[in-house]
Amino acid sequence: MKTKPAFIVIDTNVLISAGLLPQSKTAQVLALAVAHFVIAQNQDTWHELETRIARPKFDRYFGDSGRLRHLVKIAQSIQGFEVRAAASVSRDKTDDKFIALAIDSGASILISGDPDLKEVQAYEGIEILSPAQFFERFKPK
Repeated sequence: MKTKPAFIVIDTNVLISAGLLPQSKTAQVLALAVAHFVIAQNQDTWHELETRIARPKFDRYFGDSGRLRHLVKIAQSIQGFEVRAAASVSRDKTDDKFIALAIDSGASILISGDPDLKEVQAYEGIEILSPAQFFERFKPK
C-alpha cells in the first residue's frame, strides 16, 4: 500500500539561499527536506520564487544558466496546491501565503529565515523552524 507523502513548506529566502551557495548549510537543509518530504508550492509562492531569484543582485552567484538549473531542481521536488486557505498571522502580510500553503498542503513544518515568520513559531499545528533548527532535527546521525 502506497503511503501519502509528507509535505513541507520552504520560504523563498531559504530556497534562493540554497542555490546561491551550493555547499552551504542552507543547501544541506534543502537536501534534507527533499530527502524527507515533498515541497509544497502554490501559484503565489512559485511566482515569488521566480521573480525574486531573477533579481540582478544574484547574477554573480548563478551565472548564465544557474537560476534555471536551480529552479528545475526545485521543481522536481514539489507538488502544487490550489490556494484555498487564508491566514492572517504574520506581521508582514506577504508572508501569510506560506502559512496558508502549509494549511492547504497539510504540512506540519514551514522552514523560514524570515524574522516575521519565525516570530510566529507555530500556527494550527504548523511549526515554523529556522534552517538551523530544521537541520538539527533532521541531520543524519
